[in-house]
Amino acid sequence: MNTIPRTFEGKPLKASWNYLNQDGELLGIVGRYQNGSDKKEIIPYFKRNGSGFAAGIELNPRPLFGLDKLAAHPKNKAVFICEGEKPAAALHSLGVCAVTSLGGSQSALKSSWQPLNSFKTVFILPDNDEPGQHYARDVYAALMRLEESPEVKLLRLSDLPEGGDLVDWLQEFSPDWDGLQPFPDTEKAWALTDFKAELKKAEPVPEEWAMTDKADNTGFIWETPGEIESNTPPVDAFRLEIMPEPFRPWLADVSHRMQTPPDFAAISLVTVIGSLIGAGCSIKPKRFDSWEVVPNLWGACIGRPSVVLKSPSMKEPMQFLERLQADYSKQFEQGIAAMEFEHIKYKAVEEDIKARTSKAAKGTKKDGVISDEEMAKLEADYLSLKEKTPPEPVRRQFKTNETSIQSMTVLQNQNPRGLLFFRDELTGLLARWEREEHSDERTYFMTGFNGYGSYTDNKIGRGLTDCPNVCISLLGGIQPDKLKIYLYQAMKGLNDGLVQRLQLAVWPDEPETWELVDTKPDNAAKNRVYDIFKVLAEIDFTRYGANQGDDDDRPFFRFDDAGQAVFNSWLTELQTVKIRGDEHPVMIEHLGKYGSLMPSLAVIFHLVEVADGKAPGPVTERAALLAAEWCKYLESHARRIYSMAQNPEHEAALRLAEKIREKALPSPFTAKDVYKNHWHGLKDRQEVEAACNVLIEENWLQMERKPVKKVGGRPPLPSYHINPFFL
Repeated sequence: MNTIPRTFEGKPLKASWNYLNQDGELLGIVGRYQNGSDKKEIIPYFKRNGSGFAAGIELNPRPLFGLDKLAAHPKNKAVFICEGEKPAAALHSLGVCAVTSLGGSQSALKSSWQPLNSFKTVFILPDNDEPGQHYARDVYAALMRLEESPEVKLLRLSDLPEGGDLVDWLQEFSPDWDGLQPFPDTEKAWALTDFKAELKKAEPVPEEWAMTDKADNTGFIWETPGEIESNTPPVDAFRLEIMPEPFRPWLADVSHRMQTPPDFAAISLVTVIGSLIGAGCSIKPKRFDSWEVVPNLWGACIGRPSVVLKSPSMKEPMQFLERLQADYSKQFEQGIAAMEFEHIKYKAVEEDIKARTSKAAKGTKKDGVISDEEMAKLEADYLSLKEKTPPEPVRRQFKTNETSIQSMTVLQNQNPRGLLFFRDELTGLLARWEREEHSDERTYFMTGFNGYGSYTDNKIGRGLTDCPNVCISLLGGIQPDKLKIYLYQAMKGLNDGLVQRLQLAVWPDEPETWELVDTKPDNAAKNRVYDIFKVLAEIDFTRYGANQGDDDDRPFFRFDDAGQAVFNSWLTELQTVKIRGDEHPVMIEHLGKYGSLMPSLAVIFHLVEVADGKAPGPVTERAALLAAEWCKYLESHARRIYSMAQNPEHEAALRLAEKIREKALPSPFTAKDVYKNHWHGLKDRQEVEAACNVLIEENWLQMERKPVKKVGGRPPLPSYHINPFFL
């Protein structure tokens, strides 16, 4: 049940209004708190808090009140705009379609009026005071910025007292009505008749409200432009100290030679190492509980192309996996001849048993009696042979670029630890999974994220496709602009948890300096890393401290006493502070997956040190502390990534503001003048128009609409005039 507090600063809740989207889903609630005739408090509650809401709103732009009514309203019928939820709700109770914005007379331009695009007629009902006039003018300005603006009229209700509004006018028909409850049914017919009569007195908007251009003097009234500052949160810089010690010299060398942030190479290496371990072992993070975590991971390197060198950074650790794959391929080729002879020998013995069985089946005497003793011996020989059937030669694989469910399932059966799926650019994969015909593939990969899911498929013509354990690691790069669409879907509720599975997703700052570096790679550091790869590829986890009971599918580690204390403290803070204290549902879900991320990292870091020569045993405090530091580092990147979709209009406005400061645009300009340049973050009309709307609110721009040149013609694009402050 969605609730808001019953009191606010000692004042009781007198009324509340639900803000619904076009589909009738609850976005938030506005409460009115008041003691008698004391000053009222209007409080928005748009922050989710369990089953209720907390005070505040972070939506930008803000939604309109009455969107559900508007969605069901014919576009050729009039829509009414009031100042405040109280009069709008009163019109709703009369059966009239009305909307309003949140926040009072000074906040009209903080809301999105886009839902009124292409409606034929709008009546604005201003309150009878100066703030009411200001509100009406702001609403009119916002409506004129729509691509298909409605005809706008002002409806000044007769005999309103100073400061009065629609509710005061309606109370003339029902003096006992408090304006907060639905209007009385007994008075509706009378009130509606007079309301319709008032419509005949509606006026056009004053001429001075219209924005017109003049040759060298725009005629616009310009105010001081507001500051457009980035809302992108800062991120923690990657520190070599949080990398397992055996990897630090290699990472420092790669980062220095490539002159790139170490983030991409670091998360790529950890993702690759996690894939190498895969479902070969797990960690049970609690001391006694059976909860099991398989340490495969999904990583994503986010950054602009050719600026931060995502692809070269990812390929540095991928080289180790490719080198390992090449070594195993050589072993496969060398051993295949011996394997082929084993199969020849097996087939020969099998054919001999079949021939002797056929002869024995004919009987040994004239009467053709079959010897039961001889047949029993042949059966025993055959069963014994079957038990010794040599396995088919299998080339061990560590990575793939193939996405077919069937081929991936075959590879999973041949490689029980799982595989790394690598794509230099993840955009194509994500776009593929958006299509309905590939939704089963999306589900398959999401199952593989857990590292222990099974898959069975039995289709006519294809037969049985079965895998007892699907374990998929994933690594790739993606550009920020191309990630937006998937973040939008997650933010808007079309969220199946795919984006949150990219736990090792990083978006570091771009380097501010660059210098030419031309030195030889640190081969000693590289070889040390590759030696760890070789050990982990063949490791028997039970010899290095893993446990395995009779009922366990795979060996598992636990923390030592000190490591357990670190994990318990970290998990308690995650669940009681971080998750409960966060306000955005997508970020809450992302943090929720950290419960498995931290122990996954801990067991990976522990095994890296063991493979490098440290003592085997339970997962150490040192590994647990490193994992906790990684979670802190990754959380800062997750907040930056999700911020890109929380307020995309502001980010687009920030980029457009930079172009205006650089004098890269004429005044006036159209949206096409901007997006034809293919500037980052301003590549289509929707992005540019959203940016312009933000800059209009901040007094950077003003918009002019030009008339249609002929009847039935297409309206020209609006033009945007730049504040002379920047010219």
